[in-house]
Amino acid sequence: MDKTSFWKTKAGALTVGFILAMVSFIIILVGIKMNSLSIENFGLAVVIVAVLISPIKVFMLDKWSKKED
Repeated sequence: MDKTSFWKTKAGALTVGFILAMVSFIIILVGIKMNSLSIENFGLAVVIVAVLISPIKVFMLDKWSKKED
């Protein structure tokens, strides 16, 4: 039986997404404090990446790796 790394599972991808969402919250707060729209927009981009990590992994990367096998 193969041991799969936690970070390569769906739960690992969701954990990475959660961590990115928390980091983006801090980035957005720093952008608000500094009155910097570009930092706030960067935080928003990180939120979008965090939300899309799991669907991209499950529906695209895993399917492409199955086709190669």
